[in-house]
Amino acid sequence: MTNIANTDQHAAWNGDSGQRAVTDADRRDRVMAPVAEVLLAAANLGEGQDVLDLGCGCGATTIAAANAVAPTGTVWGIDLSAPMLDVARRRIDRAGLTHVSVEQGDAQIHALPRERFDVVISRFGTMFFADPVAAFTNIAGALRPRGRVCVATWQPMVANDWLTIPGAALLRYGSLPDTTGGPGMFAQSDPAAITATLKASGHLAIEVEPVAITLTLGADPDDATDYLAGTGVGRAVLDTVPDDHRPAALEAVRTVLADHADHAGVNLGAAIWITTAHRSP
Repeated sequence: MTNIANTDQHAAWNGDSGQRAVTDADRRDRVMAPVAEVLLAAANLGEGQDVLDLGCGCGATTIAAANAVAPTGTVWGIDLSAPMLDVARRRIDRAGLTHVSVEQGDAQIHALPRERFDVVISRFGTMFFADPVAAFTNIAGALRPRGRVCVATWQPMVANDWLTIPGAALLRYGSLPDTTGGPGMFAQSDPAAITATLKASGHLAIEVEPVAITLTLGADPDDATDYLAGTGVGRAVLDTVPDDHRPAALEAVRTVLADHADHAGVNLGAAIWITTAHRSP
């Protein structure tokens, strides 16, 4: 593969974070399916288009895009994580898709094909860029004139009940590490910063739209607690909880989640940004 500029994220997603994502890939994609649905609806993909999926991970959005542009379009996914791309390739093979490919690389510096794509999509992949302006500048060069960008990123934590409600219970036992600065889950939670990044990297007609969705975190409070404990934020807080207090901390989360459970599972609100833009002519 090419050289890596984003070395910290490369290490994480080829190490513990990547292995955890692979182990729980089907459940994670099931929980985040509403995000993928909103993203693909906003991207408005059509037959014959060529699509680049940034941070394609285990391939859920890649495959969804491939179905949208079939039979004459193509989809190409890029991600830092070799373990997650292995899952994506197996899924693509099982689906029998021949117009899709994925490749390991750092979108900030990868030699993307010039003026190759009609649309670039990303479900939470762009939040982990070490240098967002450099990455989006490289991506702009891969778009055809007037090509479109459509990405999903998180709104601030305070807007996301699925984090704050169980988090309040968990934080009685631990503490929240610093989530500001640098790549990470909330790196693109400020619409002004997203807009400035895209303007600086050669994009026009930038729109950042708030979208409220509901996530089903699990079939019941036990399942939802297990899912949340495996997320990046959940693990970070649990790491601050003394071992002998962890059972009580997780029980507190289960108790809170029980108030949000019904026959369909444990449901809580989430808030994302859908950002769209065009490459400058």
